[in-house]
Amino acid sequence: MTDDRYGVRVLEFGRADVRGPEVFWMSHWDEWVTLAFSSVLIRNASRRILVNAGMSRADPELDRLWEEYSGHPRARMRFGTSVRDQLSALGIGPEAVTDIVLSPFQAYSVSDVREFPRATLHLLRSGWAEFLAPSRSHVLDQTQARELSVPRGVVEYVLFDAWNRVNLLDDQDVIVPGVTSVAVGVHHPESLAVTISTRDGPVVWTDGIFHHENFRRRTPLGLTRSLAESSRLQEFLESSGAVVLPAYDSTLTERYAHGVVAD
Repeated sequence: MTDDRYGVRVLEFGRADVRGPEVFWMSHWDEWVTLAFSSVLIRNASRRILVNAGMSRADPELDRLWEEYSGHPRARMRFGTSVRDQLSALGIGPEAVTDIVLSPFQAYSVSDVREFPRATLHLLRSGWAEFLAPSRSHVLDQTQARELSVPRGVVEYVLFDAWNRVNLLDDQDVIVPGVTSVAVGVHHPESLAVTISTRDGPVVWTDGIFHHENFRRRTPLGLTRSLAESSRLQEFLESSGAVVLPAYDSTLTERYAHGVVAD
């Protein structure tokens, strides 16, 4: 692979179930949908990039809040192999990870960021500002609750210990040559679409849709913050001509053997 062409591999580390309307706008009322929580490894000869650091240990408080939110214990996270252990099996140690893209700012995506002490952390500037100084709202949004979001220790780590390794991304930006990002909203203010150049063509990862059926059927995310943002994301994905990787699609490791999307 050349310096601006990458291999892409999905590293699933856990699963949980959610109510259907969280995934599919105004539908699937009486169904549960299984979400897969994953990091994505993007690598070439010089870089080892992760989209999200993952979460390797249960958080009893988070489990309680998720169960309370959904009304059922099946919403609790069921853990598999940690991202760190999967990387180790591929011969990649924690200090070899060069970059981590964080989207969204949630416990399942950021909790293990301290495991990778040399990585540059890429965060959406406008999303980070909204997280630290949220806009005034007159409605209750349970999905934005601080206790459901970034653990206190991670916030302190990013703000102090790792601040010299933080890269704040503009709404359209180049993360590294061959990997670009676009702010999409929909799921959270900091949500991104990350486009990766591979020898087989572009791959786009996004947490703005959860499942491939959102894309295939043009069905907005049930938890969308904005139907207009969902529409713009759909247009972007369709016009990209890329392989689309929805962030929480539990079929990815079935569709791609061993999670390998591109060599």
